[in-house]
Amino acid sequence: MLYDSDSKKPATLDFARDIALRASAISMGFVFLMGGWRRFYNVPAKHDITSPGHLANKLVEAAPGSPVEAAIHWVLYNPLITEWSVYVMSTAEVLVGLALIFGLLTRLAATGSALINIALMLIFGWMGFECLDEWTMAALGFAISVSVVMFGPGSFSLDQRFGLDILAKYITRPVAISLTALSILMTGGFYSYYFGIFDFHKLTSTGAYNIVANEVPGHPDQATLYVNAGGSSTAAYVKSITFTLQDGAQITQNAEEISVIHNHFAPWSHSGKVVDGVLKLRLGSLTDIQIPAGAQSAVIDLIDNKDPVVHFTQTGN
Repeated sequence: MLYDSDSKKPATLDFARDIALRASAISMGFVFLMGGWRRFYNVPAKHDITSPGHLANKLVEAAPGSPVEAAIHWVLYNPLITEWSVYVMSTAEVLVGLALIFGLLTRLAATGSALINIALMLIFGWMGFECLDEWTMAALGFAISVSVVMFGPGSFSLDQRFGLDILAKYITRPVAISLTALSILMTGGFYSYYFGIFDFHKLTSTGAYNIVANEVPGHPDQATLYVNAGGSSTAAYVKSITFTLQDGAQITQNAEEISVIHNHFAPWSHSGKVVDGVLKLRLGSLTDIQIPAGAQSAVIDLIDNKDPVVHFTQTGN
């Protein structure tokens, strides 16, 4: 234990704790403040729902490996909700960030910070397969937030100056123990779920793209190609698709001949278009294509990737 050299009292420890607490809160607050600031000021296209640079493009990529995939797709299929959810998130980041930096309603702000980090872990945590950044940021952010909730604003804060630490009475010993346990479970649990502890694994492929074919309701002559695995920094490039029909015959269509009916989540998915003679399909994209009558399966010829085999159900044929 650290003691003041003259009084032998733990004054130095108390001071160090307050300084460390403020440093943690300010650091976490700055991360959130800059996250929101970038979208409002530096890169406003991230808030422009009509722009391919809107934050929704990251949601498209994040959906395949997220445990809340269905919820992400629901948001993406409703542009108004997509637009306002991003505004709400950015605004929350700015407000939480400022509150943590200045120590204003600190415990409440830290609670909001913890909830934001949970959302980030659920949506983007699995994408840490590329460098673990997303998982690491959410895990550490949650731990810092929980620490600030438990220890409060400290001496160097507006809460201390004006007596605004209104949640202090609720942080009892059982609550502190529960929050500590929750932080440990959050870190270890999600790491085990996404990557594995004793047997390292990945929910999606990092070195190869995978594509599956889904039915298009009411359109037996169409199929939705869903890129549900692969890297987010590039895309799956389709050179051709070879369809196998019920009678065993085969039909090969090159990229220019593939009839794209609908590109879901446009313009954010950046997919469904022929570029330099290949059909570009990014991670998370959903693209409806026309398939030949009687097609049962197909081999998708990709550049520098194992060729996925997909199967169709044509109930109308």
